Amino acid sequence: MAQQEMFEVWYRADSFPPDFYPTDRMKFSADDLAHALFVTGRAPADRWKHGATSVYEWLHRTTLIPAYIRRTPQGRLARSDLARELDRSEKVSLSYMLGQAMTGIFSEKVVSVRFLMHVDRYWGRHGMTFAPNTKKRADLFGQRLSGTWVVAEAKGRSGGVPPELRQALIAQKRAIRSVAGKQPEIAYGCVAHFPRETDGSEFLKVLAVDPPEDEPEAIDLHVDPDKFVQAYYEPFLAALEIGDEEPASGGYLFSGYGQFGLRVGVLRSIVERNKQAHDGRLSGLHDDVISILRQQLPEHPREGQFHDGTAINTKWHDALAQEDWSEYYYGDKPFWY
Repeated sequence: MAQQEMFEVWYRADSFPPDFYPTDRMKFSADDLAHALFVTGRAPADRWKHGATSVYEWLHRTTLIPAYIRRTPQGRLARSDLARELDRSEKVSLSYMLGQAMTGIFSEKVVSVRFLMHVDRYWGRHGMTFAPNTKKRADLFGQRLSGTWVVAEAKGRSGGVPPELRQALIAQKRAIRSVAGKQPEIAYGCVAHFPRETDGSEFLKVLAVDPPEDEPEAIDLHVDPDKFVQAYYEPFLAALEIGDEEPASGGYLFSGYGQFGLRVGVLRSIVERNKQAHDGRLSGLHDDVISILRQQLPEHPREGQFHDGTAINTKWHDALAQEDWSEYYYGDKPFWY
């Protein structure tokens, strides 16, 4: 039996390096989901230039979780009845958001990624240009705990994974040849999907693919590590400023969004260093933040705290525990009981 507050989602990792389990399950919380949706957002994140845009986008994305996602008694992730009654375009939007979120979860839990960001958000913040001969590029890129770079393509489907989607993952995820002058250590396509099993159940699964081929028109991401870290934390700083200030705790500054059941925190020392970067002391930001994280974070942060020095806490237990996913029930017991 899963822990009461944890989801369990099985993944399959094809063609990954041999030190990755080809099939295993991920355990994560609603806090993890909210954090993953935060970091994979693509809205402009510069608080001083774009106002509250990134925070509003994040609130929109995260509220999809209590509205449409349910945790079964055994921890499986299912869609609510309301989610299955959405029209086609709304289902596509929900699948897209889940694809982004689960790519974030897979990246953190399986690939040990500390910083993950949407390519378009870095591009929009720092004016990065792409080669004119290609329109292909992966959705996300990031840095592992080890310091190496990864690239990820995220997709979501309301059903299974057709062969053409698998081929699309292969084609798109190698569209980035290098990040900050270095070849990505791992570049993978990731799809969150709800395959219909023989017992009638439709629980979330994740397929990740990491074949070795490069795209002939693969591009180089000219990324500055200091600007990367600056862009990464800006939406968190915006969330701290816009929300309702709460008492600091454990070295974190917090702001609450009570009506949404959310609380956001960032280590005070990281906030202070990023403010210095905004005021002109950008050089050395990446290394300084890594040093802060090594000194102040335990190897295994507490639930709701993350390896990037942020914290997100949710209060969605009642919503996630609702049994409004009746398609799976037969009498008093679900098909998979």
